[in-house]
Amino acid sequence: MKDSTKTSERNDAEFADLVAQTQADRIASGEEPNSIASPEWLAHKQPNRPFSTTRSGNRQDPLKRFPFVALMSILSLAFLYVPMLFIIIFSFNRGQQALLWHGFSFEWYGRVFSDNNILGATLTSLEVACIATLCSSVIGVLFVLAVDHMSLAGSTLATSLINVSLIIPEVVLGVSTMSLIRLIGLTPGFLPLVLAHTTFCIPFVVMPIRSRLSTLDHTCFEAAEDLGASTLQTVRRITLPMLTPAIVSGALMAFVVSMDDFMISNFLTSAGTTTLPIYIFSLIRKGVNPSVNVVATLLLLLAVIVTITSTLLTRSQNRK
Repeated sequence: MKDSTKTSERNDAEFADLVAQTQADRIASGEEPNSIASPEWLAHKQPNRPFSTTRSGNRQDPLKRFPFVALMSILSLAFLYVPMLFIIIFSFNRGQQALLWHGFSFEWYGRVFSDNNILGATLTSLEVACIATLCSSVIGVLFVLAVDHMSLAGSTLATSLINVSLIIPEVVLGVSTMSLIRLIGLTPGFLPLVLAHTTFCIPFVVMPIRSRLSTLDHTCFEAAEDLGASTLQTVRRITLPMLTPAIVSGALMAFVVSMDDFMISNFLTSAGTTTLPIYIFSLIRKGVNPSVNVVATLLLLLAVIVTITSTLLTRSQNRK
């Protein structure tokens, strides 16, 4: 008891000495000895501006003090987008060479839209992409709804398995898909193309739907069941309407991925089922002309439209 009393007295004395030393330091620096100093980030806050935990923190962000951050960011964006800008510019080239400017013209756009081979390859890609998008969207929605009713371990395992396919090299998927097609007695052609594209598009459909479903208030589904709705009615009248923006967003992503695929399609195409990326590659092997730039520009325009649409749908669902 006596020891604890002595310890408490010693701590009080140390604390009093610390307070006295702090007051002496403040007097020596010209400050009020009993003033309360506010943090620097709070002292700079404007009273007419709302507090923000994101922008106001940038002043203290250590990344801003890292050398050449702005320069490296600009160089990275330039390395990514400047080649695309050149492709767009040279798609209006009048000359016969892809990268030798001979004046502005829409001539190669006219040639591309009248080239039966390019139109045939584009039509094949559109058919495969549309069917694969529809099938992968249906399977993706059913997968998400099934996983949502699993146990935590089962849901984690199923989601991990579907996501792993995103990091498997495409050449592995192409070889394995071709082997499976051969084993079941099929030959490369339109049907194997559709099956393969449907398979690798499913994860791109699942991601936005799974993310959207995790943000929904599940009391809506419980309320529907309490009011007598069957499981099918709940899914049809409550779940699917709330998931529609995510379903459309995932379907658009799947469509672009299918249109852009080269590696897996290269293992499964045959005469008459050449897709657009494979035809472009064959054009490059023969010699690059502005028609390649035109096709690349049109595919880039498609990707931009899909990105803008997907972004607008994501923002609309976040506001709800």
